[in-house]
Amino acid sequence: MSITIDPATLTDLRQRMTGELILPGDAEYDSARAPWNLAVQQHPSAVAFPADVDDIRHILAAAADAGLGVTVQPNGHGAADDLDGIILIRPRAFDEVSIDVDGRRARVGAGVNWGRVLTGLDGTGLIALAGSNPEVNAVAYTLGGGQSLFGRAFGLASESLTAVELIDAGGRLHRVTDESDADLMWALRGGGGLFGVVTAIEFTLHPADRLFGGSLMFPIDAAAAVFRAATEASALDDGLGAEVGLMRFPDLPMMPPPLRGQTLASVNFVHLGDEASAAPVVEVLRAAATPVADTLTEFTIGQLAAVANEPTDPMPTLDWGGSIASLDDDTVDALVSAFLSGVDLGLSRVGVRVLGGRIAEPTDALLGGVSAEGVASAGAMVFDPSTADRAASALQPLRDFAETHRGAGMIPTFLGYGSTLADAFGPEAIDRLRAVKDRVDPGGVVRSNRPLG
Repeated sequence: MSITIDPATLTDLRQRMTGELILPGDAEYDSARAPWNLAVQQHPSAVAFPADVDDIRHILAAAADAGLGVTVQPNGHGAADDLDGIILIRPRAFDEVSIDVDGRRARVGAGVNWGRVLTGLDGTGLIALAGSNPEVNAVAYTLGGGQSLFGRAFGLASESLTAVELIDAGGRLHRVTDESDADLMWALRGGGGLFGVVTAIEFTLHPADRLFGGSLMFPIDAAAAVFRAATEASALDDGLGAEVGLMRFPDLPMMPPPLRGQTLASVNFVHLGDEASAAPVVEVLRAAATPVADTLTEFTIGQLAAVANEPTDPMPTLDWGGSIASLDDDTVDALVSAFLSGVDLGLSRVGVRVLGGRIAEPTDALLGGVSAEGVASAGAMVFDPSTADRAASALQPLRDFAETHRGAGMIPTFLGYGSTLADAFGPEAIDRLRAVKDRVDPGGVVRSNRPLG
């Protein structure tokens, strides 16, 4: 049911703002409302591009007065709702990137993607716990947990979070730290954008002078051997970041001949060190089978995105994510079978990050101690609404697989379409998150792509 809004509310808001407010009917509305995931059709009451903190205050006040919600969506990678009755904020003006090399600390604005941060770290000998895609927003990723290829060495990105600047539903600007508000800081380390409009975050950087890694691709019939090699290599190297992928490449002229139309298994990995120190890991991985493609090389932190080489342009997908209790042979066989069952219906890829290391260590944090051995994500293309059911069918074998192989704990950044935070956290954590939400936003003005559930 569509929410009725007094047009004067949004007209008045537009006049008060220094930045842009785009309304339904404006020429820019369709491009402004579109998320990165083009399969999600969202129709917010307005799309705001605030220029400063005062603009955000005006937006929150107008939303509260009109009975609307406010959602922040820098890019829309995790878009999951139609946004009826919502003012959608795009924080692109908050574009600060500041790197304190001596203090090993970064400050990043809410409109900044990881690519800019990583480029700024080149030559510093420091790394950030970034995602594998340079077009993913750094703030949204970190607030959602953030499992990078450096996670086994240094933990989840949210654990490195040291300060959050946000505007609460009442328009008050806060600098949140463990000292100023321990409960809110606990919630922000994985609870996402439920607790206010975040304008900037600060996080710890980690030392790493040399990096080595890339991708090895193998025939799909070697998939089980590739999984075994990835887990064996991870046992050899406590800091190794590894992801095993199963993928069907399109039969298109733009694809290179070794990949075109093929169904392959791959392992992408990052080793903290040079090529010589990575030799034991590489030997194990290359022994899985004869690679059909090999991109292993030394690289800098600014080149991290080349390891996974993920798509950076918006695309229409239906996605799924789940944790995996074990990566033993029986589980891997079941996963490969589920993938192959969905391929002919449009399933294009399944990626499984190997967990363990620092991620599994018990802590008091919201995301402390994820004991699952792996976390998976998958996507099926939705070229137009008529193919949505086919895409859902392509993912169903993976959902069935997850019912019997689900692990303890989940990282919100891996949750798929339609998920809530209750799919990642247990009842006790959800109750505590709800208590924080009720304290900082009793009217429920600030919404999130991942509601509490």
